[in-house]
Amino acid sequence: MQNFTQVTTLLVVLSSGIWYSYQTYLGRVKPVLSTWLIILTGASLSLITYLLASDWNIRSGILNIADVANLAIIVTSILLWSKAKTKLCSFEKWYFLGMGFIVMFWLLSSNAFISNLLLQGLIWIGYFPTIHKLAVEKTNTESYLSWGGALLAGLIALPIAIGNILALIYVVRTIVMISIVLFLMYFYENKERKLNKQNPKLVWIYKLD
Repeated sequence: MQNFTQVTTLLVVLSSGIWYSYQTYLGRVKPVLSTWLIILTGASLSLITYLLASDWNIRSGILNIADVANLAIIVTSILLWSKAKTKLCSFEKWYFLGMGFIVMFWLLSSNAFISNLLLQGLIWIGYFPTIHKLAVEKTNTESYLSWGGALLAGLIALPIAIGNILALIYVVRTIVMISIVLFLMYFYENKERKLNKQNPKLVWIYKLD
């Protein structure tokens, strides 16, 4: 059963990433490059510190492993096909500086457990650029299927993460933050629909995928 859960988690995560990349290619989504770069960097470092701190417990950390592969696919597709800006703003520069300090702490202390916890905190913040974009533009420019698939993968991976504190924190963070993003996507899209009904002369474009 555990092997089935691991394989299912991996397939769901990769499928959502491939779909998001396809939507990026078609121009149907407008990804925030900084969010994906931040989460990819954080997830990669998180995976390394997790494996060292948990004695290479791959089973419990399957979501982190799948995420790194998935995020690499998405970032590559954004760089290839999206018009997203690659220039970092002040927030992102400070974010990567903080990540650098964590890496320095890890190298000097050799404490992979604490380093992983610090990285988890940064990854939480890594969702803020996308959340900010949704709030400022007040429109949904993301894919329900891709974000929903990532949420589903987190829910599937939850049972096998229980018992490993680092894996559990990673999974819970995934579920909570993606749920927030999905809620905002629905909230602003639904708000647009209501506004469109009140103003029939306005033309709105909605993504239902």
